[in-house]
Amino acid sequence: IHEKDFIHRDFHSGNILVEIIEYELCNIDQYLIGDLGLSQPANNTLSSNEIYGVIPYIAPEIFKGVAFSKSSDIYSMGMIMWELTTGCKPFVNVGHDINLIYEI
Repeated sequence: IHEKDFIHRDFHSGNILVEIIEYELCNIDQYLIGDLGLSQPANNTLSSNEIYGVIPYIAPEIFKGVAFSKSSDIYSMGMIMWELTTGCKPFVNVGHDINLIYEI
């Protein structure tokens, strides 16, 4: 996505798709990024300041009014990696509401 100069803006673990390709000797897992409905060109200056996405995966600067960027997608990927490493969704101990936004 970033190589094509697009940002996702709603990147979380639910948007990662796994395709298993079966061969005679082995299977290969292919990972794909889905749900591109909120994606936009990285250089889009007409974007509103609306906040999209799943709160635990949204970069902190977005809550301060900074526009989505490739960096905010990378933050989301970091939260996905945290989830894969720990086996728990990020901020599972905090309600997903305004309190979580302050926590982030």
